[in-house]
Amino acid sequence: MSEEKEIITSLLDQLAAEVMVLEPGDLMTYGEVLSRLEQLAIACGGGDQQVLARLAEGLKAHLESMILGQTTDQEKGVELLQEGVSLGQSLMRGDVDEQSADQFLARIGQGGETAAPATAESSQEEAAAPPAAPEGQPEAPPAPAETVEPLSSEDAELMAGFVSEAMEHLESIEVNALLLEDSPEDQEILNAVFRPFHTIKGVSGFLNLGDINHLAHALENLLDQARSGNLIIDSEAVDVILAGVDMLRQMISEAQEAADQGRPRRGFDTSELEARLKAVLEGAGGRQESSAASPEEAEASPEEAAASGEHPPLGEILVDQGAVAPQEVERALEKQQKGVSKRIGEILVQDGAAEPKEVAQGLKLQKKMTGGKTAQQQSVKIDTQKLDNLLDMVGELVIAQSMVEANPHVQAAIGDRKLAADLAQLARITTELQKSTMSMRMVPIKQTFQKMVRVVRDTAKKAGKKVRLELEGETTEIDRNMVEKFYDPLMHMVRNSVDHGIETPQERRAAGKPEEGLVVLSAYHKGGNVCVEIRDDGRGLDREKILAKALENGIIQDTEGISDDEVYHLILKPGFSTAEVVTEISGRGVGMDVVQKAIDELRGKIEIRTEKGKGTTFTIALPLTLAIIDGMVVEVGEDRFILPTVAVAESLRPGREDYSTVQGRGEMIMIRGNLLPLVRLHDIVEVEPKERDPWNALVVVVEHHGSKRCLLVDRLVGRQEVVIKSLGESLKGVKVVAGGAIMGDGRVGLILDVEGVFKAQDGKRA
Repeated sequence: MSEEKEIITSLLDQLAAEVMVLEPGDLMTYGEVLSRLEQLAIACGGGDQQVLARLAEGLKAHLESMILGQTTDQEKGVELLQEGVSLGQSLMRGDVDEQSADQFLARIGQGGETAAPATAESSQEEAAAPPAAPEGQPEAPPAPAETVEPLSSEDAELMAGFVSEAMEHLESIEVNALLLEDSPEDQEILNAVFRPFHTIKGVSGFLNLGDINHLAHALENLLDQARSGNLIIDSEAVDVILAGVDMLRQMISEAQEAADQGRPRRGFDTSELEARLKAVLEGAGGRQESSAASPEEAEASPEEAAASGEHPPLGEILVDQGAVAPQEVERALEKQQKGVSKRIGEILVQDGAAEPKEVAQGLKLQKKMTGGKTAQQQSVKIDTQKLDNLLDMVGELVIAQSMVEANPHVQAAIGDRKLAADLAQLARITTELQKSTMSMRMVPIKQTFQKMVRVVRDTAKKAGKKVRLELEGETTEIDRNMVEKFYDPLMHMVRNSVDHGIETPQERRAAGKPEEGLVVLSAYHKGGNVCVEIRDDGRGLDREKILAKALENGIIQDTEGISDDEVYHLILKPGFSTAEVVTEISGRGVGMDVVQKAIDELRGKIEIRTEKGKGTTFTIALPLTLAIIDGMVVEVGEDRFILPTVAVAESLRPGREDYSTVQGRGEMIMIRGNLLPLVRLHDIVEVEPKERDPWNALVVVVEHHGSKRCLLVDRLVGRQEVVIKSLGESLKGVKVVAGGAIMGDGRVGLILDVEGVFKAQDGKRA
């Protein structure tokens, strides 16, 4: 008997033993049997056992329908499963012919005594039907009706969980599909794309979301063909997968909205996508002949990849420990190469060559040698509202602690060494507690960055350009409340870098550059902020062209005395665009002003550096969190105000000679050779100051959108982190104030909105 037949016979014998004791409704064991059937299908698919391969696929589909509850009589379903495995053993021995297998497949394919309800008949038939050979690829099940009945109240909780999990799965698919485009023969990545579709298909079928189940099943079929070696995933296939992800995302969102509103779900037209799917599957036969990998390459294991240097091979570790003989490892590797879809450790344990404990120790050592974690991190899902409440209460605790320290009676007794030590300990504990609660809200920016891979790919494809995206600092953490708000501005800027910044391949060749442009996304911490850089090696910004366009659109009236920084920030103004032609990507003058508005709402700022012909770098500085602000506390009269430190450039006391007035521009202060407008903060906030002359007071240079002005204040109190408090609806219309904070002495300090202060000054001047 050949080694291949020996492996198949062994799998059939294991299946026969498992299904013989299988209890109807035992979902855990159902899953184990399903995995074994998948192994059998793979083992049979690459050789002469095509009939047995079809039988294994048919039994898989039959078992899936049992798992999803589509088979009403579970006991009869188990009997059919036992009959199918027994038939497989007879086929292997040559006791029955191919016709017997076809008759059995027809029975379970038509449902037999285990058919699903009439409304799902055609979908069930397709789910159970085995995939055909490459020249006749499987077709997706028929599309469901456009309007679907609303979910029952019993399924509402399950629905909420499904939506959350499915959206995470779709994000995972999107990232891995793009990786698969670069490494189409990587079985690990292929499985990472296949499995989420399989999960979405299964759970959506259980929740009676037929349209989602239908589309996920169709996409799963495509990937199953790739797993079987009948299809090589190329750019066209990835396009279809990504289009399917977009469609599923819309369907799932609509399902959630419909469930929340208690209405029927609206249908989606998937005919165009299904036609593209069919075209990819029909073209698979020709492509696989020229480009399919050999079975040995397709079934490369993680351990084989490890042998090439990725991480220490498990077999080698076990041999070094004396747990396994070298010939046993070689025999296990041969089995793996012949089609047994198992890791080396599993094969060694199954053959009795190693004890499970020895393999587990070997795996731990392997992780340790590669610097991996020896224990899986545990996590628990918590309602975000509870986290927000916790942070609020910790903020109140910090304020209360400051007020206790500032109490006159406590200050009078501060000479008591024990009291001083206790207060210092309390301060340390509250600081650590604040840091811990803050860290609970922080998430790595990696997921947001990875979404940009597809943005770059799609934009470059539409613009006919070649662009590579590099990611740096993906582990940098950002407040989870900022992630969603930051996604849109980041997407606009990355898209603009590709569309406006990167030249066409022809232009880059003419300029002596490589045809492929480069966009780099980088994140890092700097000065208490999270900085995100978007830099490209494209054409850079054209100062003269920007000025000409701004004059033409009436954004500026003259170009005299305007700095480079102010010129480059003009591209962030509403209605500004240097695009000659309006395309579906850009050119309408919207987008970058939306970016500026979103960054302002996040209390961040944008810096622009550019060199013509070399490229442009946009740096976005964001606060670590939206709940706490790092501010400069200033005093005007008897009142205290807080300026966000991200807007503060410097502070100084000007000389009398630095002060002047300019016709049409008002009071000015000369700072480092530049005339900057003077803003009397006491006039804006209507407070009586202690000093009115700038040379007797202080000026704080603040910056907003590339424009700098001097704020006149009486005194600098110092830099301080404060918890932001809302001023309520009654003060919502006060434009110069962004919020309030309770200071250490219990008084309220107002947080100034720099943009609002600038606008108030312009209004007074007008």
